[in-house]
Amino acid sequence: MRFPFRLAARHLMARKTRNGLTVVSISVAVFLLCFLIGIVQGLEASVRSASATRLVTQSAVSLFVSLPTSYQQKIDSVDGVYLSTKFRWFGAYYQERENFFAQFAVDPNRFLDMYTKDIEILEGPDGITGPEARVAVQKAFASDRRAAIIGTGLRDDERYGFRIGDTVPLIPLLYQRADGGAWDFVIVGYYQPLKERIPDTTMYFRADYLNEAFESGEAYGDIAAGVYYINTLDNAPVEQVAEEIDEMFANGPQRTQTITEAAFASFFISAMGNLPLFLGTIGGAVLFSIFFSVVNTMMISGRQRIQEAGILQALGFRPITSTLLLIYEGLLISLIGGGCGIVLAVTTEGLMIRMLGESIRNYHVTPDMVLLAVAISSVLGIVAGLAAGLPFLRYRPTEALRSIG
Repeated sequence: MRFPFRLAARHLMARKTRNGLTVVSISVAVFLLCFLIGIVQGLEASVRSASATRLVTQSAVSLFVSLPTSYQQKIDSVDGVYLSTKFRWFGAYYQERENFFAQFAVDPNRFLDMYTKDIEILEGPDGITGPEARVAVQKAFASDRRAAIIGTGLRDDERYGFRIGDTVPLIPLLYQRADGGAWDFVIVGYYQPLKERIPDTTMYFRADYLNEAFESGEAYGDIAAGVYYINTLDNAPVEQVAEEIDEMFANGPQRTQTITEAAFASFFISAMGNLPLFLGTIGGAVLFSIFFSVVNTMMISGRQRIQEAGILQALGFRPITSTLLLIYEGLLISLIGGGCGIVLAVTTEGLMIRMLGESIRNYHVTPDMVLLAVAISSVLGIVAGLAAGLPFLRYRPTEALRSIG
């Protein structure tokens, strides 16, 4: 049986253009499959990694409607609430509009205490690392109202390259300063996410830096909070706590909607529509069309092998040998194309992460995804080869030799 399988490998080289185009089409299909699955898994990872004991309180009208800062003290008084912190979207860029990354105003020490299991402070002022880095950053936050911490992604990105001790000027898009200048922030530490939903390209800074500037007239804006993140006690009934918070503010001045962190993450996904179904439909359509492309290639190969099948049978090989040859050839074409698509998906992972940005921050090509791509490529090749090779089972040697391929 060794000779026929070597013959199948030679057939791949005999029709280089046709087989090459088929390999390219399979490569593109597998790459798209990995890309689409990576997006869906990235979206789902953000929801799965959300805390089960954390709530988010936002305006019942819209996420873009601010909440009074006086709400925080009342939220803290609710039974079952352990800790809360303000979050407020800032919206600014570094030097050029293309250099945009997320910035949030928070209660610094409350934020660090809330996210002890979610982020790790890698380094603080004076190069302090280890467990002492968090304490050093908390002290730095308390001593300078311009203090901010950044993710390792902003440190490592060549567009920014921010270092501890740097004064970073950010040009505002929302909250303009009275002098028309930039907001200055002093980097006091780096953090590294411990959960998939948290990006490493965000800056967190003191909320009172904004509020004091608004109050003094140095900048234009209102003293408010965007949302409140709330850690509940481990044994607290989360849904009941959420209901009590919303009932407290039912009569205003701003009604609230309190949901779990997972539901809050799902809100952003649902805002894009049923994206998993949409992407799944695209992926299915691509595979469906590529399947017929491979089948068509193998059917053409099969018609050209009829006389060859007769010769093999005349030499003593069974009819199934020719069928196996086409299955083997289809499998080789599909695996080569699938392998190229997987390599393309893996090597472009970093590029895709940069292109997708904060919208889909957890895009990765996982080992499970690679195994799925290999399995689909194998099934695709086997089925295509089988469809082209089944007719050979009914050919007699004399019929095959008289046929014109």
